[in-house]
Amino acid sequence: MKQEMYELAGELRKIYQKKINNTHIWASIAYEAINVASANVEILSSSTFKVPSRSVSKTKEISRSKESLEEVLNAAADIDFNYSIFTFIVAQIEAFLSDLVRGVLRIDKRRLKIRVQGIDHTNKIDIAEIIDSNDIDEVLELIIKKELISIFYASPEKQFEYLEKVLNIKIDEKLFELFDKWKEYKATRDIIIHNSGIANEVYLKKSGNKAKWTEGEKVVIEQDYLNSLVAESKSLVGKICSAIQAKNKIKK
Repeated sequence: MKQEMYELAGELRKIYQKKINNTHIWASIAYEAINVASANVEILSSSTFKVPSRSVSKTKEISRSKESLEEVLNAAADIDFNYSIFTFIVAQIEAFLSDLVRGVLRIDKRRLKIRVQGIDHTNKIDIAEIIDSNDIDEVLELIIKKELISIFYASPEKQFEYLEKVLNIKIDEKLFELFDKWKEYKATRDIIIHNSGIANEVYLKKSGNKAKWTEGEKVVIEQDYLNSLVAESKSLVGKICSAIQAKNKIKK
């Protein structure tokens, strides 16, 4: 079991640090392409563009004036593009944490009994779900799926408490600092998606002393902030996986 835990941490670290780096690479190329397009007279002179549609042809043509197209590209360069990349990288870290917990629970199913007050854990499942399952492994997969939903709907503080227990690691000062930063990144992502990028009381509560925006302030994802997300996210992945490997290293 220790070897499986060790290998799981190593594999997920490799996968997700590479994903984050790859996202940064293609995003940098795409951002430069937007800036090039903004200065390309031929592109700006285009009057019609094909967009997806539910029509028979599956596309339709829409028109944009030169001035309107300049506004589209400027908005993309100034706000929209970094919003998209920021939310995508935060989603990658959420996927990492989900894959990690799922993998650990599959390796050691006894950890499904771990409980943290404040998380709505799965304590029972419908008898029909048991009957409709082919075997006990399918039932356990169903319970794991339900647990993951409950865990990642809980507050970040409760998630961290659960992670410390289920991963059987000690969250030291450096890792706690990364978690603190992660809370702010996640809170920023939430207001981008759910509040049109305007900071509110919910953001301030979630971010705590790491809050970057004041209530009512418009979030602007500048390059330095995006770069910090990339660097800190890779570090978070690395330190969690290193802690797991240190705990599960087999002495020879």
